[in-house]
Amino acid sequence: MPRVVGLPRLQALYRRFVGLDLDKSRAAQVLEIAEKKLGDLFEVAVERARAEKRERVEWRDLPLTKGLLATMERYEREREELGDPRLDLAPILGFLEVPLGGMETSEEVRERLPVLAATMLLLVGYVVKLVDTRARKPSKEDLERAERILDLTL
Repeated sequence: MPRVVGLPRLQALYRRFVGLDLDKSRAAQVLEIAEKKLGDLFEVAVERARAEKRERVEWRDLPLTKGLLATMERYEREREELGDPRLDLAPILGFLEVPLGGMETSEEVRERLPVLAATMLLLVGYVVKLVDTRARKPSKEDLERAERILDLTL
């Protein structure tokens, strides 16, 4: 299955935006968690689009909470300040082929998708840092705890 981002890019994102160092196994664990949550968002979006008898997922179909939208804005603001490039769209769309189940996405979804995907990746780290402000290298247990929190809230 395609990944939304490569491990080196994820590790760089975490150092710059979260202040966490990820080894390969922790980076892979973060990817699994974030991709699962991104897939969950799109499963709900597809259900909403189909319920309205549409063949295309619109931005409004995604179940985005106020907190998630604020985190997206935070990431985008910091990304621009740091001059950090956006994630590439193609791998994200490749990853989403299964949750989309053949549905198309609107132009707005494609435009905002790199920010949403990056935010989902970073959200795992933000939760780890909130739970343990001294964390520098998250443990397997730190990431499992973050995953449980995200499962309850997203």
